[in-house]
Amino acid sequence: MKTDGDRFLAVFAALAFPALSSAAMPVAEQNGLVRRYCGVCHTDAAKNGGLSLEHYDAGIKDPGLAAMILSKLNNGAMGAAGIGVPDKAAQKAWVEATTAQAVGATEWHVNRDSSGTAAGMVREVAPRKAGSTDVPVYRLTLACDAAGKGEVQLTWSPEPQTGRTITVVLDGKQTLEYRIEGHENMGNGQAGASGHASVVLSGGPGAGRKLGLPNRSLTVRELFAGETVEFAFGSLEANARRELQRCF
Repeated sequence: MKTDGDRFLAVFAALAFPALSSAAMPVAEQNGLVRRYCGVCHTDAAKNGGLSLEHYDAGIKDPGLAAMILSKLNNGAMGAAGIGVPDKAAQKAWVEATTAQAVGATEWHVNRDSSGTAAGMVREVAPRKAGSTDVPVYRLTLACDAAGKGEVQLTWSPEPQTGRTITVVLDGKQTLEYRIEGHENMGNGQAGASGHASVVLSGGPGAGRKLGLPNRSLTVRELFAGETVEFAFGSLEANARRELQRCF
């Protein structure tokens, strides 16, 4: 069953590329495109936008990550590395494949492997410009590794930010503020920088604080003026909550 968020993703892709082919792009081809056109900036070392795509694997289901990539693909990121863009047919097939992978992004998705447990979801907000079809997206991810180290990260697309203080509210009670300052350098070694497209809310280097795991909600306010987005925790599966709780 498709959610409102899934329908948004389908409409978003249709508006950007109205003549999408029905043929699916093979995983290996998707991986090659992401690593060539995205992974050169989103490296393990740089993690621009809070993302490393250097070892991206489309065969691993992660709707939230696919939704973030889709937003970036539809907002000029294909050419950001300075090495051109794929031909039109490849662009259409790439967007179609990423759109299919992003179905379910607005619901919690849990990944488990030998390193630990991670969970994430995406939220959309209204376009910031009148008449725009570019719907901004926020992604919240939580991870707990085998050593008991946890991290909470907020990422967003398409516009970077700097020089703003955001407010994060847990369960409508605990309120924390985070100052987003500075810039990100291009991971491909080219000159150029932008504001940030991610912030570590807990557990990362320099975060300086540790959030508890929300029972009901985590709300983010004022990343952009007048904008509020809420991530609901009531639908997070019980097993995942127990696994994540060790780190928070």
